[in-house]
Amino acid sequence: MTDAYHKLPLTFDIPQLKQDLARLQNNNWLTHINKNAHNGGWTSLPLRSVDGQINNSIVVETNPDRYQSTLYLEQSSYLQKVLGGFRCQLISARLMSLKAGQEIRRHTDMDLCFEDGCVRLHIPIQTHPDVTFIINDQPIHFAEGECWYMNANYPHQVNNHSKTDRVHLVIDCLVNDWLETLFLQSGYKKDIVVYKYGNPGITDDNIWQVIEQLEQIGGETALEIASNYRAIWLQGALHTK
Repeated sequence: MTDAYHKLPLTFDIPQLKQDLARLQNNNWLTHINKNAHNGGWTSLPLRSVDGQINNSIVVETNPDRYQSTLYLEQSSYLQKVLGGFRCQLISARLMSLKAGQEIRRHTDMDLCFEDGCVRLHIPIQTHPDVTFIINDQPIHFAEGECWYMNANYPHQVNNHSKTDRVHLVIDCLVNDWLETLFLQSGYKKDIVVYKYGNPGITDDNIWQVIEQLEQIGGETALEIASNYRAIWLQGALHTK
């Protein structure tokens, strides 16, 4: 089984992270599009987005060249330095907040694990020991200033039982030789697994829920993925007859 999460040997200056966060707090944080997973307490501020838009933090576009720095990143000297230290191609970068006492309900994302070639990394800026990730039914706390990989293909949820709004810098980036070396030399156990839908979090039990969510998102890429999933399911159904 691939690792549900993995701590990378990177640490960042907590006061400088918090200083940049303070500069950005009063901007227009966007409610996360997956409203099935939260009650309004999950918001984001785009630092790298499609065409550098500040009103769009959705990560559906698959062409990494479309992602550009937003004016929020341009106002954040230390966050620029943090992102510049990753010697791999960055896709999106967002500040993601979960309000005190709120939760992100169990859900899965797609094509976001090391073995897929695109990883999601979390750098906690503001958090509390009572904030817990549960990834593939495994609980873990990510501490401030650390850097964690999580396999977002697995079912995951977040519980913020503290009185502090949790804010992470969340980075999606492409795996290259530099990043692969960083993972493997820090003890990550790479695994090669073939999944029916290309994603360990998607099975015949939840495939129609995933298809429905993709169709709600809309757009050429999401609809194409939904169509491919339909075809895979139909092919499997025919083989069982």
